[in-house]
Amino acid sequence: MVGGSVSAVHTFRPIGYVRTSHASPYDAPRQPNWDNHHVEAVIELNPHENFEQAVRDLEGCERIWLVTVFDRVENWKPLVLPPRGRTKRGVFATRSPHRPNPIGLTCVRLLRVEGRCLFVEDTDLLDGTPVLDIKPYLAYADAFPESRLPWVDESNAPLYRVEWCCPVGSIPDDERRYVERVLSADPLPHPYRRIKKADEGHYLLSLRHARFRYRINDDTVSIVDYTVDLPE
Repeated sequence: MVGGSVSAVHTFRPIGYVRTSHASPYDAPRQPNWDNHHVEAVIELNPHENFEQAVRDLEGCERIWLVTVFDRVENWKPLVLPPRGRTKRGVFATRSPHRPNPIGLTCVRLLRVEGRCLFVEDTDLLDGTPVLDIKPYLAYADAFPESRLPWVDESNAPLYRVEWCCPVGSIPDDERRYVERVLSADPLPHPYRRIKKADEGHYLLSLRHARFRYRINDDTVSIVDYTVDLPE
């Protein structure tokens, strides 16, 4: 083997952390930039390490890569079920966080730099995610628009239109956005989305204590009922 022993262990220390309103997995999109869910986040770099100098010359850079740690993942799986699929896939052919080394790679839009804080958007990362490194996105080196991944291309079915047929005034905005995001992509039962078949012709999406009952008609999802199961 070239390059070292398979038993070698490498230790990395975070250079900062993500600060965002994405506090729980349901808050964040499964992939950034595939819908209109654009939330600003801040990459707060650690103090007293001269990172103010390290970010110099990033001003004007439109996009950057964030190398992060999926710190809330406890194990990995060789086969995973993608959020928008019905077939398990090899983990290295997916963006699943359940990896042998829980390392994330996210391309975000850089809005501005203020001291050791980088303001970004188009991220699917959760609040408190450790950041290991930052690299500039280089279009000439990083963009391959004709590149294909067959199983992803085959599963990109048209999105569904979501309509609310029940009062929405009492539904929190973040819950409403989550429901629309999930159901517009795939309203059929899936273990990652807590969707199950309800009564005849209806499905039920669970979110915390909220329950959303809906029906599917061709490419339209009609949400007909919203209830809350309060804990006893």
